Amino acid sequence: MTAPTTAPTARDILTEEEAKARAARISNCSYRLDLILTAGAPVYRGDVTIAFDDVGTGDTYLCFRGKTIERLELNGKTIAPNWNGFRLFLPAAELRARNTVHVVYENEYDHGGDGFHQFIDPEDQQEYLYTNFEPYEAHRLFPCFDQPDIKADYTVSVTAPASWTVIHNAAEASATSAGEGRTKHQFEQTKRFSTYLFCVVAGPYRAFREVHNGIPIGLFCRESMAAYLDTEEVFTITRQGLDFFADFFAVPYPFGKYDQIFVPEFNAGAMENVGAVTHNEFMVFRDPPTDSQRRRRAEVILHEMAHMWFGDLVTMRWWNDLWLNESFATYMAYLSMTSATRFTNAWVDFNAAIKNWAYRQDQLVTTHPIAGQVADTDQTFLNFDGITYGKGASVLKQLVQTIGLDGFREGMREYFRRHSYGNATLGEFLGALEHGSGQDLKDWAAKWLETSSLNTVSADWQADGDRLAAMTLRQTAPSDYPTIRPHAFEVALVREVDGGVQVEALRARLSAAEADVPEAVGKARPSLVFPNYNDHGFFKVSLDADSVAFARENLERIDDELLRQLLWSSLWNMVRDQQLSSLEFLALVRERIGREPRIEMVEVVLNQAQVALARYVPEERKAAEATALCAAAWDGLHAAAEGDPKITWMRAMINAAANEADLALLARVADGQETVAGLTVDQQMRWDIATKHVAYGMDGAEERIEAEKARDASDRGRRAALRASTSVPVAPVKAEAWVRFRGDSYGSLHDTVSAMSGFNWARQRDILEPYVEKFFASLVEVFETGDKEFVSDYFGALFPAYRVERGVLARSEELLGTLGDRLPMLTRMLREANDDLLRSIRCREFAAGG
Repeated sequence: MTAPTTAPTARDILTEEEAKARAARISNCSYRLDLILTAGAPVYRGDVTIAFDDVGTGDTYLCFRGKTIERLELNGKTIAPNWNGFRLFLPAAELRARNTVHVVYENEYDHGGDGFHQFIDPEDQQEYLYTNFEPYEAHRLFPCFDQPDIKADYTVSVTAPASWTVIHNAAEASATSAGEGRTKHQFEQTKRFSTYLFCVVAGPYRAFREVHNGIPIGLFCRESMAAYLDTEEVFTITRQGLDFFADFFAVPYPFGKYDQIFVPEFNAGAMENVGAVTHNEFMVFRDPPTDSQRRRRAEVILHEMAHMWFGDLVTMRWWNDLWLNESFATYMAYLSMTSATRFTNAWVDFNAAIKNWAYRQDQLVTTHPIAGQVADTDQTFLNFDGITYGKGASVLKQLVQTIGLDGFREGMREYFRRHSYGNATLGEFLGALEHGSGQDLKDWAAKWLETSSLNTVSADWQADGDRLAAMTLRQTAPSDYPTIRPHAFEVALVREVDGGVQVEALRARLSAAEADVPEAVGKARPSLVFPNYNDHGFFKVSLDADSVAFARENLERIDDELLRQLLWSSLWNMVRDQQLSSLEFLALVRERIGREPRIEMVEVVLNQAQVALARYVPEERKAAEATALCAAAWDGLHAAAEGDPKITWMRAMINAAANEADLALLARVADGQETVAGLTVDQQMRWDIATKHVAYGMDGAEERIEAEKARDASDRGRRAALRASTSVPVAPVKAEAWVRFRGDSYGSLHDTVSAMSGFNWARQRDILEPYVEKFFASLVEVFETGDKEFVSDYFGALFPAYRVERGVLARSEELLGTLGDRLPMLTRMLREANDDLLRSIRCREFAAGG
């Protein structure tokens, strides 16, 4: 039995150049993998045989992070492993044109959400396992050529306890007794796909099954979650998506069966494993969900399904084209929602959630092109961001507006005709779209996909009496990213007619710094001009003074809900750009949002108000503004209809509450001493109220937490209790928590992150004062020794963002200045945090009149 022969001297990463070199020599790859799983064990056993062609010279290597290797054979010859902990080298002297590698090994389960994750359900002590590999984690499970352009087929067996369900990418071929209460599950050979899409899930999962147009569909979740899984809606969205994509792409679903498994402690929203999608359990709603939550779940379901074609059937060659996966799947999810499901207004949510995420990311100092260079797999991890998902999808929406939906659809069909079961690049993607649309897209791609940041578009107009005399569209670009791009969009002319508000749309194109709109001349004078009607363009809108004034007084009178959302977004961006005071914005929210008929928009704006309150309001005004927002939420709660409106306003009030009186009121509501007709206080609300009582040192806080622990014995309850435990405003509690974050931890990564989430409270700034310096002093060591998920969560949870102060910014910039080329992940995260912090400081100074 062999452990790694040398201690790792570098991080476990794969560079683009290494991947290119290996792909040039390795091909025609197949894996035969047998896994042996034992209930309750900390380890599992694996036996893998890998067959591949090799046209290179010199040594090559498999990627593998394991515990021990018991036997290594290369072309029938037993050899001593040359293994540094993540690369298993294959000596040139033993390599042939066609090769077979056989590895018998043992490995430990993972508890950080990646690799082969093990979870014990605290409610019934049942064990659940699942894999998660994107971008570079498949070699945690088995030795492999772990890169997207060495596709392979897989033949898998799993021996596991007989009471367990076992799920793989392919359908089960047989299940036979292995003795001692165990079953051997043999699966059919898969189609060819990349290693990061490989999947094994095992445990006593509850199964729900049906068949749709010959496709077996399975839904799976933990036994303790089964009562909460609304299978009818998930099956409905799944059927609608399968029909829509097969028709749109003119390619039937390519992978036989389609399973979706809702798994615990998942790091992402979902993962598009071929034929076996894993979903985060947050989409199994323990508490009554709003329709907005259901719509976002539908988006995730359809996003992952779109990947079955775009990403799985055809895969990017390297991670610099990650956007070919994520942007496309995001756009197609929203297109399918509006076309094939009950969520016909999904583009409103697209603007509120996806596009605003993209706008924020694209204005950070770390902005990057949609399609850029990704030097290694660590950089890939950081590029799962708002540009890759949100901006890319927004730009595709802009492209469809430019070339037409028919041209886009035919281009995609050509793409699959050319590249199915293979890999493709950006150039090959664009070539297919050019074929489908008949248009040359090279200039468009150069300006939209290969450049950074975004433009700002404004409409300058003059009226002669009650008619428009002229209108000119103008675009600007930041000085650091001066690209002027081609835009195809619509201009809304909004005017009052017979006591109502009327909208007229004009099509427009803008490819230079400015362009006239001759179609506007002679039109009735508008009260508001909005140059991105229907949200086809990806740019910020700069509203003229008359339009801003009309919007602030008449938002709720505009019938078009997407236009209302766009106007609220523009006002929010004005706050972030120091063109509208955060105090004015909050006053506008308190005055207007209660009149908004669409509760999903109310939720979005109230969330923006919370960000403004936490980050953009001057410190001396925060208490008063929080009290005013909480009072507005209380009024909104009483006025709201039952169901989603009540839930939305109650959540907003809990978030805003920041003084003893408001927290005491919430406690009375939770305890039934204060009645709000039609409101049900759900368990998550109870936890949030109880945790704020702890953080604010309220009387009876400890008893309140104990009561919620008795109500909620689930893993959700365990994580909530951990958050509350570190929220206690006492110095010894903080000191103990700080040690545990990097020492014994709190169990799994998710449990530790839950504890971290309760550490920093603005209310506790005096107690937390020593940990500002401790945080910055710890970062280099944390990033040198920690896994990517841990260090990312550590930074996100413990950065002292609650202190919007130039002193904190100076300390962070000081650390950044010492890093040089070391630790690129830390460098990027510091740069982004500093950028956000500086924006917050400037917004506060602007609101204070400074």
